[in-house]
Amino acid sequence: MSFDDSGANRRRRRFLKAAGVTGAVALAGCSGNGDGGDGGGDGSDGGDGGDGGDGGDGGGGGGTSTATPTQTATPPEAETVLTYWTLFGGGDGVVMRDIINKFNEERPLGDEVGIRRQRVPWDQYYDKLYTSMTGGAAPDLAIMHGSYLRRYGDVLTSYNDLIDFNLEDEYLTSHTNLVTIDGNINALPMDFHPVGVYYNKSIFEEAGLDPESPPTNYEEFKSMGDTIASETDNDVFAPTPYMDGSGSVRTWSTFLKQAGGELFNDSWEPQFDTDLATQMTQLFYDMTGDWGWTQQSSSENWGNQRFQNGNLAMTVNGTWYVNVMRELEDFDWGFFKPFVGPDRQQKSVWADGHTIVLPRNPDRSSEKTQLAAEAAHWITTENPEWGTQAGHLPAGREINESGALEESPVYDKTLSKYLEMAENQRYFFHPQTPSGNPYNQNWWNWLVDVWAHNSTVEEGTQSGMQTVSNALR
Repeated sequence: MSFDDSGANRRRRRFLKAAGVTGAVALAGCSGNGDGGDGGGDGSDGGDGGDGGDGGDGGGGGGTSTATPTQTATPPEAETVLTYWTLFGGGDGVVMRDIINKFNEERPLGDEVGIRRQRVPWDQYYDKLYTSMTGGAAPDLAIMHGSYLRRYGDVLTSYNDLIDFNLEDEYLTSHTNLVTIDGNINALPMDFHPVGVYYNKSIFEEAGLDPESPPTNYEEFKSMGDTIASETDNDVFAPTPYMDGSGSVRTWSTFLKQAGGELFNDSWEPQFDTDLATQMTQLFYDMTGDWGWTQQSSSENWGNQRFQNGNLAMTVNGTWYVNVMRELEDFDWGFFKPFVGPDRQQKSVWADGHTIVLPRNPDRSSEKTQLAAEAAHWITTENPEWGTQAGHLPAGREINESGALEESPVYDKTLSKYLEMAENQRYFFHPQTPSGNPYNQNWWNWLVDVWAHNSTVEEGTQSGMQTVSNALR
């Protein structure tokens, strides 16, 4: 799509005059680690990054030094250059690079405005972003997971006075709910990235199962898993390819939510020792124990290596895994909805969403803040490739209604199923605790220990309860 000056001006008129930018406000209680980004290298202008994963351990708040991104794209020639921090690597990084290159080639906000994309590795991202915001050196735009918007609200510039459109006219309602906090539009939504189950069709066929009929409930999941274990030499299942706490809790909490359980009660006390939660923890223990489904490994990236090498039948991962799978030659893979937890009472699955925020910076002019808001709007509404190529669920209403997603090479395999879950409101978000961070990797490493039989179910549960309780206090 090309843009002429009149189109750019029309787009500019959709925004109100810029709001004033106040100084950075210190974040309270910003300790603990992030939920990770989309791992791997940058895929920046100098070359593509690695595949990476999404479940890593992003840095927490604190510190006073000015943050510096570790990888920087070539600055565009423009009178006004907007800095844009992302955490995307692998296939996601390549797609986002192309989106920003398109912006710099087409100049939708006018020839004088360009974007410099800077990628910070996911395990450092939130630490450096926090430091930049409290140190007065924040980027003009930044990616932020929707789950952090309340926590970081005091150092974000609200979009309320920067846009003159109705949010739900531009974005799907489910996504607008994610970014609106106590009446403030803390971000513009970009996507949802829920999890599902990726599976190896060749292993299903080797076990005598129909590779086109994956399990749809717990009974089928258990029966098919037992068949694969008995009829092949392959591992059956991994709750995360990366054998990390953050990935493990996505699967564990998905099964818990399906059975009607919750992570915390109304007083923010962990509920990991309730009957339902214990049942899900026992499930992890049994898969690598009495069931003989899978090796008792806590080795980092173990599941990813086994799955890509064709020796693991099923693993749970998010939308970001699509491009990893597409790059594997001669790999016959499928995908199914993760509604296979025991005692299922409801169809629910963990999700989060990427958003674009405007970090507060006392040195940024009101005009530049306005341009940053317009750029965020363009990124989130004018680029269907974030769905068709990166495999996420775009928030832009026009993208969803245009038919572009149906043309995606992964539509039949993954996108259509993710969209069905979105349309039926099957997604849930982890609660944001009053202190600490529920995506902290260390909060959930006890699940990895139970999986690997480094602890019993009771020992792991008590360890998790103690760790999280201490963090909340």
